[in-house]
Amino acid sequence: MSRYLNRDELAELVGCKPRSLACMKRWLARNGWVYAVNIAGLPLVAREYYEARMYGTLAKADVNIPEQEPNFAALDAIARPRKGTRL
Repeated sequence: MSRYLNRDELAELVGCKPRSLACMKRWLARNGWVYAVNIAGLPLVAREYYEARMYGTLAKADVNIPEQEPNFAALDAIARPRKGTRL
């Protein structure tokens, strides 16, 4: 057995598809889980850490990671020309 949760186990924990790496990282960060990211972009959660969190022997990490969501409103402003301008 691996020292880290595999992709399927992590997807089951998070509730997303195994290929949704961004979803996994976002969920882990929002819920205070400590993880590392490997070169392929897969978040790595130690199996020992997972078990401690699930059994309640370890509290969530006090990690304050700002959300990095795209600003779609900025795209709307670019797409709409201003009044009085010609295209």
